[in-house]
Amino acid sequence: MEKYKKILRKNKLKITPKRVSIINYFLQNNKYFTPHQIWEFMKKKFKKIGLSTIYRNLEKFEKIGILTKVEGEENRFYYGICKKTNKKHHHHIICISCHKIRDFDLCNFEQLKKQIEKITEFNIKEHHIFLKGICLNCEREA
Repeated sequence: MEKYKKILRKNKLKITPKRVSIINYFLQNNKYFTPHQIWEFMKKKFKKIGLSTIYRNLEKFEKIGILTKVEGEENRFYYGICKKTNKKHHHHIICISCHKIRDFDLCNFEQLKKQIEKITEFNIKEHHIFLKGICLNCEREA
């Protein structure tokens, strides 16, 4: 949790009980959640918390690298904790069954990038790779 508090301080965001609780929820579950799922959890802990507060905090956390956001089922957005907070280039993989998330550093995009640039006549400046699969635990249970 300390590294996430450090990121909040670095980005001039107050360390509030609600923000700490949101981050802890992601750390304890290591899964992706919709803003509504986070709100349902937070309503149990904080009597006065609106869905808009959840959205604002999730968006801020994504912007500063604490969370990563992906589009999931039914065009809904999901957020998950990003454990690679050192800004090192990395990607994410999510289990489509249990929504567990893992980070990985492997990236061989440079070769593909040249081919894509040639075909599309675009100069690629950045990329984000997000993979979906089934984790070993879910595969064993199936």
